[in-house]
Amino acid sequence: MRVDAEDIRYFETLARVGTLTRAGEELGVDHTTVGRRVKRLESALGKRLFKRDPTGWRLAPAGESLLPAARMVVAGASAFSGGDLVEPGPVEWTVLAPDGFSAAVLAPHAAGLVRDRNVVLRLMSVTSLAGRDAVDYDVAVVRAKPTSTRVRSVPLALYEVGLFATRSYLDTHDPVTSVDDLAGHVIAWWADDALATVPDFASAVPDYAGLRPRLPDTIRLQSNNLWVHEAAALADVGLALLPCHLAGRRPELLRVLPDELSFRGQYWAVFPAGQLRWDVSATLLAFLREAVRAAGLDPAEG
Repeated sequence: MRVDAEDIRYFETLARVGTLTRAGEELGVDHTTVGRRVKRLESALGKRLFKRDPTGWRLAPAGESLLPAARMVVAGASAFSGGDLVEPGPVEWTVLAPDGFSAAVLAPHAAGLVRDRNVVLRLMSVTSLAGRDAVDYDVAVVRAKPTSTRVRSVPLALYEVGLFATRSYLDTHDPVTSVDDLAGHVIAWWADDALATVPDFASAVPDYAGLRPRLPDTIRLQSNNLWVHEAAALADVGLALLPCHLAGRRPELLRVLPDELSFRGQYWAVFPAGQLRWDVSATLLAFLREAVRAAGLDPAEG
């Protein structure tokens, strides 16, 4: 099997930009040339590298597994082109994670990575990997272990969710001594709207989803943003269910009904399966574990 390195460059470009037109513009050719070169590479490999969808060209599983190697080929070819060494650009690492985890756990511990001027760290807030290609990220942090064979999951950390309010709110509103007392209070919770971006654990983790029936029938403050929940509690709007490692950063927030309303769960680090053999996975996993430890979360076993 003979593979043209230039075809690999066309493959890498299309994987990165997602459309034949944009790939052609970047490569300085028309879009039909891009399509022809990619098809030639697929024929040489005997594998389908892309699949079409309404938004453009997305990597097929074989394409995902080959992309890290393609990036290295392209970088090597660039370095040798014209006999001149090419100054490498910054390395970009994309981490997908829930907004609270990104802000409270990862961002405060990012200095060690971004101190290097050749590193760009992209912390992207997401609640689920649904609809995400493995090319979109280097590692993702999720609360429910994915079942896809296209990713590999590593236990990362344990966490607990509890009910919180300020002392001033508790002193000026009806007492909360049991779950039944919550009916008279405003609770900040995830949006009931099925179209909203609800965290993956709400449906994938039965015990956590089981908290919803214990709350009032009508949730009067709904949001798919965790920081809205926290802000509402801090402003004495009501009570909010929050991850304890986040609420613990706010001394004005007090735990309410710890024995009756609690959930313990687990974070997972998820890597594209084709990337596991590369150094980037080890580097990012070490970063995640150090950040988790610095934030006071217990590491998950496994």
